[in-house]
Amino acid sequence: MFTYCTGGIKCEKASAYLLEKGFTNVYQLHGGIIKYGLEEGGEDFDGSCYVFDNRVATLVNSINPEVISKCHVCDSLSNHMVNCANPECNEHLAICPTCLQEMDGACSQSCKEHPRKRPYNEKGYYSKQSVGYSPELGFKSFGRNLKIEKRKIN
Repeated sequence: MFTYCTGGIKCEKASAYLLEKGFTNVYQLHGGIIKYGLEEGGEDFDGSCYVFDNRVATLVNSINPEVISKCHVCDSLSNHMVNCANPECNEHLAICPTCLQEMDGACSQSCKEHPRKRPYNEKGYYSKQSVGYSPELGFKSFGRNLKIEKRKIN
């Protein structure tokens, strides 16, 4: 069994777990797929690597990169990965820059018209907005955040 992750930390844990459960011949890509791309060129990796930060996706293959994803809206090849601007959808998908601008950052007409849609961001990355628990305030922050959200809608 072979595991890999973006930076190497989660596959360390996964490999240890698999070995603990009795699996044999467990291997992992040390340092993660990003390090592999930087050090080896990533020749055998197709597409982009989805990451969980403001980059959204990053190139791994610098030798013979190939776009394998298609725009969610127009079906053309696109490696432009984004989050939908509607926080209630927040889908992670490929949308070409032209469609992203036409859709105002949304993945569908209903998301484009949604009252809580976030302002258009050409990078397609929107930091998470919590409307609930805060480590500093506990659940006291929920009421305050609910009031703020109601003001935004009205």
